[in-house]
Amino acid sequence: MDRQDQGQVISTATHADPVQQPMIAKASPGPNGLPLLGSIFRLNPKQNILFNFIDLWREFGDLCHVKLGPLHLYIVVKPEHVHHVLVRNPDNYIKGNGYNGFRLLVGQGLVTSDGDLWRQQRRLIQPSFTPRATAHFVDLMVAAIQATIERWEGAVVTGQPLPIDDEMARLTMSIISQTIFGVDLGAESGAVSQAFHEAFAFVTARTMSAFALPLTWPLPRHRHFQRNRRMIDEFVQTQISKGRQSNSQDSLLAILLQATDEETGKRMSDEQVRDEVVTMFLAGFETTARSLTWGWYLLDQHPAVVQRLEAEVDAAIGTRSPILADLAALPYTRMVVDEILRHYPPAGMLARQVVADDLIDGYHIRGNGIVMLLPFMTHRYPGVWEDPEAFIPERFHPDQVGSRPKSAYIPFSGGTRICLGNHFALTEMVFTFAMIMTRYRLQRLSSEPIGYGFHGSICPTAPLWMTAQRRVQPSGGRVV
Repeated sequence: MDRQDQGQVISTATHADPVQQPMIAKASPGPNGLPLLGSIFRLNPKQNILFNFIDLWREFGDLCHVKLGPLHLYIVVKPEHVHHVLVRNPDNYIKGNGYNGFRLLVGQGLVTSDGDLWRQQRRLIQPSFTPRATAHFVDLMVAAIQATIERWEGAVVTGQPLPIDDEMARLTMSIISQTIFGVDLGAESGAVSQAFHEAFAFVTARTMSAFALPLTWPLPRHRHFQRNRRMIDEFVQTQISKGRQSNSQDSLLAILLQATDEETGKRMSDEQVRDEVVTMFLAGFETTARSLTWGWYLLDQHPAVVQRLEAEVDAAIGTRSPILADLAALPYTRMVVDEILRHYPPAGMLARQVVADDLIDGYHIRGNGIVMLLPFMTHRYPGVWEDPEAFIPERFHPDQVGSRPKSAYIPFSGGTRICLGNHFALTEMVFTFAMIMTRYRLQRLSSEPIGYGFHGSICPTAPLWMTAQRRVQPSGGRVV
């Protein structure tokens, strides 16, 4: 076991306790390592990185230290430890170098920036993502979901199975592209939508790679990514130029172009707007599509949950189009969404670079190290979640939520860096399940379990094929 930290005196300071106090740090448990190389050979290259980290946590406990060459990595799972990183001392745990791969595509957007730039951008963007602001786009969401329902009608008649992964990606791309740009990129598989898909896949793979070669190397995959990025940049710049010439506020891009920082009186440059809308676009279609896909997979295995959902949506909205006020009448649907996100959080892993030495529960955390949070396992933490692998939406009844430790449930991260789009995504998911379930019941073709792995988000290892059948209402009629 690497004991280099044993007995070291360090100073700690947090927002809650700004006074620096010297303390004797304990060594974080972890695997034995070799000189220079550390414990790099403990990571199985044939196994998904998420499973490697889970194995280390199970062997060494709640705060595991792994030395990978010169890098000191800390695996953090326990809710109280997660809360320290995200809430109690967030300025010491920045996005840093762990997001360099994503910066190749999104630049210095809200997800990847730090410090003063992040604070400035958040002040400008936050008003557009409050629950009240999200209401502005509900009609757009509902129309896109209704278009999906109508488009499925042909498959219902013929019994043709639906590729749910692709269908949910198409739906979420339609919603987010219309929300941001006022253009429907999900209507068909066009060049720009394909460029977004492929560019996101490239930076995700690059981020997970231990040896990422410089983009200047003329490799085919590098050139392909650069072509896709140019296509994305040209599309976004065209939309920005159109927005600069208009005073309308019918899209999120138009709103951001007119947003003014109350402290400085400045507006965003074209480059800043570009980085923010690309960030929002990727966050708004990829992760939400994954969550919806996992939702249909889980619901197929729990018919009692489906029956209760159907009863709620029938009573709340029936066959009409929902409005924002209907969210209050869909509490069980929201509990189902939360339980889906607990099982398969959009970000199954979160990396933070350590600014300065710190203590977590008495353990030494080295400055310039990397803390790896595992929401996937925090959402299954023993003693917090009873029977964690079971699908029990009632866990999220208001009477139960307050009894859990802070940061035990972090599907959208937490603290000051919580995802601004969480209200948007939750509304989108609730309405998607509610509207589709008023018309159809989806059934999977196979009963074989689908595995998962981490590839930027928690991804299924096999496609999800399902058939849609028109529902029979309790009165004996069909929903038409």
